[in-house]
Amino acid sequence: MKKMMTAALAAATIASAASITVDPTATKQEIVGFGGGSVYYQSWITALADKNKQALFDTAFTGLNLSLLRVGNWLQADTAKVSQDDIEIVQAAKQRLGNHLKIEMSSWSAPGSLKPSGSVNGKDGSSSAANSLKKVSGDAYGAYAYTDFAAWWKKSLEAYKAAGIAPDYISIQNEPDMNADYEETLFTPTETDTAAGYKQALNAVYDAVKGQTKIIGPEPLGIGYSNFQKYAKELDDSKLDGYAYHLYHAGDGNDNSGNNYLAPENFRKAMKSIGSTYGGKGKPIIMTEFCNMLDKTREEDMVGLAHIMQVGFTDGQLGGYIAWELFWGEGRGQLIGVCAKNWGSCKNDSIVIGPEYHAMRHYSKFVNPGWKAVSASTTENDLKTVAFASASGDSISVVVVNTGKTAIQLDAPAISGMNVATAVQSKEKGFKSKNITIASCYMLPARSVTTLVFTKTAAASTVAVCQDETTDPNYSEPVITPSADVVIIDYSKTTDVSTWQAISDDLGTVTYNSGALDGVTGYVSVPLAGCEQADCGYKSQLMNVSDAAAEAIANCSELVITMRSQDKSNAYVNVGGANGGSWVDYQYGRTASASTWSETTVDLEKEGDNGSTALTFNSDASGIYIAKIVATGCTTTGLAKMPKFTANDHLAPAKVFDLNGNLVWSGLKGAALNADGTLRLELRQGMYIVKTSASTVKALKK
Repeated sequence: MKKMMTAALAAATIASAASITVDPTATKQEIVGFGGGSVYYQSWITALADKNKQALFDTAFTGLNLSLLRVGNWLQADTAKVSQDDIEIVQAAKQRLGNHLKIEMSSWSAPGSLKPSGSVNGKDGSSSAANSLKKVSGDAYGAYAYTDFAAWWKKSLEAYKAAGIAPDYISIQNEPDMNADYEETLFTPTETDTAAGYKQALNAVYDAVKGQTKIIGPEPLGIGYSNFQKYAKELDDSKLDGYAYHLYHAGDGNDNSGNNYLAPENFRKAMKSIGSTYGGKGKPIIMTEFCNMLDKTREEDMVGLAHIMQVGFTDGQLGGYIAWELFWGEGRGQLIGVCAKNWGSCKNDSIVIGPEYHAMRHYSKFVNPGWKAVSASTTENDLKTVAFASASGDSISVVVVNTGKTAIQLDAPAISGMNVATAVQSKEKGFKSKNITIASCYMLPARSVTTLVFTKTAAASTVAVCQDETTDPNYSEPVITPSADVVIIDYSKTTDVSTWQAISDDLGTVTYNSGALDGVTGYVSVPLAGCEQADCGYKSQLMNVSDAAAEAIANCSELVITMRSQDKSNAYVNVGGANGGSWVDYQYGRTASASTWSETTVDLEKEGDNGSTALTFNSDASGIYIAKIVATGCTTTGLAKMPKFTANDHLAPAKVFDLNGNLVWSGLKGAALNADGTLRLELRQGMYIVKTSASTVKALKK
């Protein structure tokens, strides 16, 4: 009886058998490759003991069958030389993969000498115009220093080639639309009175390097709001060998990377729009950078990445996909985390394989450059599938992502003249990259990725029974139980306003008021923009919160804010969360009444895994009063949560290390970091590690 009940319960969690139809004759775009970035932490890689370093190279390059490696052009200074770390890493990749591996190189900034600010770093510019190319007279391409910019690119390519790094593709500017604090150069789509044009810069670089490499672009920050098209439509298409973009926003308000990993369909509309216009031209579309923008790895992101790639290689007509972090330091990385002995907080050498490594491997290991996407479809809503055929037509790889919460039995796809030669599966919170039994059917566990490789030489399977082979029997789901509301702040019980910070310099200071206002005593006055966003942009006030409040923001469903407008009319307030430089908008236009105190609810669904340690407020109104903020709809889990690396410990003693593991500063963490999470210390530009007893974070000196 017990066995019968167990079998019945198991059957209840499995949907009826699904099928996938693959049409090898319906060929689509050609694939150029799959890969990751080697942009930071290269010195950590080369500092590993030799046997560990070789193991890392085997894992990163051979293990993934990597076909695209993204590197940076870091020769901005006249005296700069090609990094020996970059040389060693590229040599190791080429030794293992040969010409199978292609190099993509992006530049983060033009030389400071070519910018009005005189600096590669955006923070040193007094305006956005100062972060573009400088104006010159007599340039053949326009009003800015395009010829000098192109000459710098040509010189850089020659230096890298001489050092053994010959880029197959270059992108002349990483995120030309991003006015960042770190290394950047702004280009508008075409030249204006205040900024150099990407169009004119592309023309100049093309003329300088044609025949030496291929150029892809325009590589903007994200694809929402027709951002890619704004640039691409201005360009001379004959000067581009391919198209490139990043995915840090998807449009329609879906602009938080961590949340978009959990909802990959957010990308389909924008990707399809680009693919339908720019695909099919014989030029690849390559997604060249994206990650979840969180300082941790998440199990959910394995299925998230596999799903994003499925969207890209179907509706997006992608020819290539490059993850932001092939490897990263402190043992935390998008694909691979690396620890080098006595570097940063690392005690010993170690290599940590992240969940996204396996998502990438389901594509990169079984699909080679020169293959083409082919038609694959299913009527099962929770299954997302994509298929690729080899150039010779003797192999087809089918990737199937079960995005749902229920296991699905899949009948083995029938492809004429072919049988399954390899079956590999990875399960969220289960076994990963596991070879499973080849059979006439396959069990696809909830939240799993499966790759089936068909060949003409494989024999038909004689196994008729399919079973779940990747669910980990030792894993237990946490028990979620309701918990009490959490008071974030109550100004009837505290007068402390030191946690407030004006992100815009021209905003007034938040002040405490004790006088009664409509029966409420104890509230703060929060100055806001007092002008239309179109006229003065976003001007936000930020309120840092306690660790307990941050935990509540992560685990509760709503905020209830007792607030009131300072104007004669209602104020409509945009409320969000922030974790260093990672911001998320919760809800727009929440009402603060002009006539009375209002208890306004704010949905926290978009918080996701942002790990917010502060709340943000902005509005066209001149200001609001806030008396109390309470988090409601809270839950707790029976298992301890993974610690967040960005704990709210800005008053804690901290140490700052360079990437060589050297201690370069000590003091209070808040004295080291700007509000956006970058370093404010007088140090050389670059990446550093900031460590307290409660957290370890990476921070850029820009």
